[in-house]
Amino acid sequence: MLFKKTYKLATMLAVMGALTGHAASDIDLNSIGYFSFTPLPAELQAQKDTLLLSDSPEYVGPVGGVLSAGSINGKGRIYFYHVNEMAEPHKIAIILENTGNEPNGIAVFRELKSIATSDYFAAGRDLSRKELEQPLTDKPLYSFVMPPKSRQLVFTDLEHSPIPKDALFTGIVDLQTSAPVFARVMMIPMNLNSIESSYWVNNLPIDHVRLRGTFTGAEREMAVTKEYNTTLGGAYVELGNDREDRFVEGVDELDNKAYVKDAGNYGISYTVKIPTSGEDPFRLYFNPLGGGYSGSFTVKAQRRWQKAPSESMTYHIGGDDGLMALGHNTVLDSRYMGNYYGGDTLTIDFMPAGASNLPVRFLLIPEALANPQYARVLATNEAGQRALEAEAQKEAAEAAKKVAIEEKYVAAKTQKEEQAHQLAEAAKLAAEKAAAAHKAAQDRQAELDKRDAEEQAKLKAKADAAAERARAKAEADRQLAEQKVKADAQKAEAARIAAEQKAKDDAAKAEAARIAAEQKAKADAQKAEAARIAAEQAAREKAEREQAAREAAEQKAREYAAKLEAQRLEAQRKAEEERILAEQRAEAARIEAERKAAEQAAKNEAERQEAARKAEAARQEAARRAEEKRKAAEAKAEADRIAAEAKRTEEARKAEEARQEALRKAEMARQEAARKAEEERLAAIAKAQEEARKAEERRIAEEAKRAEEARKAEEARRAEEARKAEAARIAEAERIAEAARQAEEARIREENRAAEAARKAERERIAKEQAEAARKAEEARQLAEKRYREYEIAQEQAKEARRRADIQREAQKKAAQRAEEIRLAAQRQIIAKRNAEIARQKLAEEREAARIAAQGGKRRSFAELDDVNTSADQDEDTTQNAVSIDQLTRKKQ
Repeated sequence: MLFKKTYKLATMLAVMGALTGHAASDIDLNSIGYFSFTPLPAELQAQKDTLLLSDSPEYVGPVGGVLSAGSINGKGRIYFYHVNEMAEPHKIAIILENTGNEPNGIAVFRELKSIATSDYFAAGRDLSRKELEQPLTDKPLYSFVMPPKSRQLVFTDLEHSPIPKDALFTGIVDLQTSAPVFARVMMIPMNLNSIESSYWVNNLPIDHVRLRGTFTGAEREMAVTKEYNTTLGGAYVELGNDREDRFVEGVDELDNKAYVKDAGNYGISYTVKIPTSGEDPFRLYFNPLGGGYSGSFTVKAQRRWQKAPSESMTYHIGGDDGLMALGHNTVLDSRYMGNYYGGDTLTIDFMPAGASNLPVRFLLIPEALANPQYARVLATNEAGQRALEAEAQKEAAEAAKKVAIEEKYVAAKTQKEEQAHQLAEAAKLAAEKAAAAHKAAQDRQAELDKRDAEEQAKLKAKADAAAERARAKAEADRQLAEQKVKADAQKAEAARIAAEQKAKDDAAKAEAARIAAEQKAKADAQKAEAARIAAEQAAREKAEREQAAREAAEQKAREYAAKLEAQRLEAQRKAEEERILAEQRAEAARIEAERKAAEQAAKNEAERQEAARKAEAARQEAARRAEEKRKAAEAKAEADRIAAEAKRTEEARKAEEARQEALRKAEMARQEAARKAEEERLAAIAKAQEEARKAEERRIAEEAKRAEEARKAEEARRAEEARKAEAARIAEAERIAEAARQAEEARIREENRAAEAARKAERERIAKEQAEAARKAEEARQLAEKRYREYEIAQEQAKEARRRADIQREAQKKAAQRAEEIRLAAQRQIIAKRNAEIARQKLAEEREAARIAAQGGKRRSFAELDDVNTSADQDEDTTQNAVSIDQLTRKKQ
């Protein structure tokens, strides 16, 4: 860029090789008096919108950070231009911060980026081309609203655009805000989060070139106030010189709003208008003065009778033309940018290309000055015109002398010509009629085609509507079927849940009935036992009253034991229920404890993370404050130094302005001396090439002269042939017109027949498509019905399976209850048998004791004891409550 590029040796060698390997100038400016051209000063007409420039530090390293920052309120542009001098690839990130207390609406209108390359001219050239190919419009790419005190990343494509080591990367963002925002441009490693990094990365200091800051004038309109007259010779419009075209001035908000200047107006879009007058044609050339330039320009031409430009052409300098840049080490390079005429108004659009140098000139050179042959052609034409006029006067004099003699001949000739003219007019009328008929036929055919297209569109629309209705109906049927299936499934699920609840209730009732039956059976057994004991007691009252008392006591003990057993069973049941309930409560408590523990752990983890974040934020804040204090101290010292430097610079600037004003008039002489010195220095090196070039130009000029003479002879020959051919053509015209009319009528008939056949075929095709659509809709409906029926069958099968499972569970439950009843009955029978056996043994012992007492203490023999055991009384001791297994297992009626 201007006044700042210290190119590396390899780049310079590449540039030199590219510049010396191709022709860099489209015209020999020295030979046409370039240094005497008239200047056409351009004046600033308007400038608008905010520009945030980020180009300092241009070379970023050894670490990244914030490169530039500034405030934008309303429409603005962010322009960045940086080289990565770090080993790892980095990225550019643009962060907007809403510093206000209200929401801020952001609209992004354009995002452009160049390639990332070590060829600086290629990067600047690429962005210059894209800026013209994708012009700024009023339609935003996207928009969003920023909450108060928030930050937002824009141009997210930069997140995936790595910048390799030593590569240049440049781009622009055009946006509009509803309130002020603070924008930051950063270069950071690829793996960092851009928004989070904006809170802690350091602000990088500005370099010695000081090309960064906030400026007014992202859009700049210039105009030449004095019309260029093509009759006054060559002229030029010079831009980017900080004289007529002043560089914009602004402040660096990262450097305590220090004064900065955009030397070169980089990032600014130019619109330059050049009015012209006169009648002669002229050429437009681009001419770089400050050094190598590689970029794009769009030239629009508005003719004198037009209200707006009608012609537009974009010219690319460098790259595709084989040059790396134009204008290296010379002010005489040029590039042709079109031919125009006096009275045209030219409009040139461009943005100064990055890596290129200013100032630049646009040269306006009359065609007569640029092309000496043009003057010779004009002179030749004027001499020929004068000769023709003299010849015409001589012929007129001779004709005047022969008027009387040739009057009759002329009259006859006039009559013949009139007849020929009439025939020609008739042929012309016939041709016009044929053309009119042809056009009418075309109009009729177009109308028929339009009607056919409308009919086809209507039929297609009807077919599409029918297909859409069929699809909608099928979709509605499918949704209805799904809803019905879901409703049936819900009903089945509700029925299943109700059946399970009812089964549970029935089981609870059966369990309650079983417990009541057991209690009743126990009570009945107790009653039967009491009756039996009472009967035995009555039988034994005479034998022994004490035994009755003992039996009564034992009966009370058994009743108490039965009661205790019932209480124990009840307590055991309650304990089991309480145990289950306790287990459920313990499980619920465990789950709740685990949930609370998990919540507490999550809360603790969140608190720990929050504490860590706060600690990190506090650390970052402390570091930031320390850094701010350090920077404030440095800034204060720097401000003092800058103030002194600014004062000195201002004094030097004033002195420099006075000196430059004094030297401005001598600038042209100095440039002429520099040019001559440059030519003398290059003459020794390029003498052979220059002689060869001149020889080649002479050869080309000779060949052009010979070609021009041959062209004139060829034109004369062709004119004669054309005259003869015209006579034959006129004779042939009538025949061709008639044949054309007949052929046209035949073609129209054939086209009508073909159109009718096409319409018929189209109608058949539409009918087939409608039938096919109806068939597919019917197939879709049948398929939907089939799937719905299959779904209903599956639901019925599932319901049947659930019903069978319920029946099986009920049967298993009843079998378990029956088995439990049998087990309890068998247990009661065993207990009854054991009790009966004990009672029988006791009764036998009592009888034996009574007998012994009656016999005077004599005991029975073993034989007598056997007789007692086998006596008939044994059958009377069997309890009445004994139940057999067959009776218990017999199916109830």
